[in-house]
Amino acid sequence: MERNKVHTLVLYALFVGMIFVLALTPIGYITAGPIEITLIHIPVILGSFFLGLRGGLVLGFFFGLSSLLRALLVPTPLSMIMLGADTGFGLYNLLLVLAVLFLPRILVGFVSALLYRVLTPKKNVLGMMVASAAGSLTNTVLFLGILYLLAAPLVAQAFGTDVAGVAAILFATTGLVNGGIEAVAAVLICTAAGKALQSYMKRRTA
Repeated sequence: MERNKVHTLVLYALFVGMIFVLALTPIGYITAGPIEITLIHIPVILGSFFLGLRGGLVLGFFFGLSSLLRALLVPTPLSMIMLGADTGFGLYNLLLVLAVLFLPRILVGFVSALLYRVLTPKKNVLGMMVASAAGSLTNTVLFLGILYLLAAPLVAQAFGTDVAGVAAILFATTGLVNGGIEAVAAVLICTAAGKALQSYMKRRTA
């Protein structure tokens, strides 16, 4: 029992460490012109395979926390909106931080763990692939959707466009291009790394 607890703590430390390394260094963001691909959701998804629903929620929380730290350390038009750079931090900004930065990230781990648990008894690789894609898309859809619902006028002002232009930027460009690439990356990396880590853990317990 004690060995299992230590093993679980090691896994938590490993995946939380990966989240912050990716979030606070250029490794976690691949930029090509206007396209910015994040890889920070990958340790959350991968960790949820081995730590379950509770672990997925915990890792998702740390993903959200890392997003908040990045918003504080690396100012962008969106982070300035979140943190009320021009108006001061208030209840509205707290709502944005919780709903946009934390909720989608937390649900990444939950959705990935849930689908992996449901699909794994049938085909392990298929379960990892579906859970990885769903976790990545959960982050993309909820982040962009909630941001649009709660802050579309402010985003439009920050980017010098109208609300219709915000919809085009968020959903047509960021959602389809960035979100699609991130989902493919999650499927490839999480499935390969998941199988490798699974094989390693089986050898250790054999």
